[in-house]
Amino acid sequence: MIEVVKVKDKAEGQIKAHEILKKIVDNKTLLALSGGTSMDYQTMLVRPDDIIPGAICVVDERYGEPFHEDSNEKLLMDAGIKEFADKHCIESLKVLCGKSFEETAKLYGDVIAQLFEKFPKRVGVMGLGVNVHTAGIFPNSKAVKANDYVVSDIVYDKFPNRITITIKALEKFTNFVVLMFGQEKKESLQIMLNDKESDLEKYPAIFYRLFSVKTFVVTDIVL
Repeated sequence: MIEVVKVKDKAEGQIKAHEILKKIVDNKTLLALSGGTSMDYQTMLVRPDDIIPGAICVVDERYGEPFHEDSNEKLLMDAGIKEFADKHCIESLKVLCGKSFEETAKLYGDVIAQLFEKFPKRVGVMGLGVNVHTAGIFPNSKAVKANDYVVSDIVYDKFPNRITITIKALEKFTNFVVLMFGQEKKESLQIMLNDKESDLEKYPAIFYRLFSVKTFVVTDIVL
């Protein structure tokens, strides 16, 4: 169930995302964050300093050594999320732990399962790619049909080795805030909103339309 929230640009989008999150996040909430260029967590979370979830995790990671240059966890740390979490004693969970590709996915899957058990509310701040991927769930990814909450997968991307939550994990969430900006993503948004598109393997992000949970799509795209 999608509600499209129109904004004039990315900057306004961060403010609107903050307003939405403030209404749906509390200390019983697992807040799962994405990387990517659509997110400005300084504006959305750190500077307002008034959204306090029970725990913070990432939805996917580019595999490598902990906090490597291109990792989403480093992006979040640079945005001040770790300092923000520490300040408010918010549980903050990491993916990368110096283990093998497959073992990292298994260990993070155990973490996600425990978080789902602990927190009755689960909110994802998500992005959407030009190929209609979301999190690390790319077209034809094994993350679409996997029975696990987290998988390791090699995808067609600049950063191919991914640790990602799966569609099965997304089904456990209670709300999503999806951010997407720039006219280059117009076709992706059209596909996601098109009731005639039903191929989840080809277009993973149509999950947000097919799934019954309320999803806010914050965008400046003119359709």
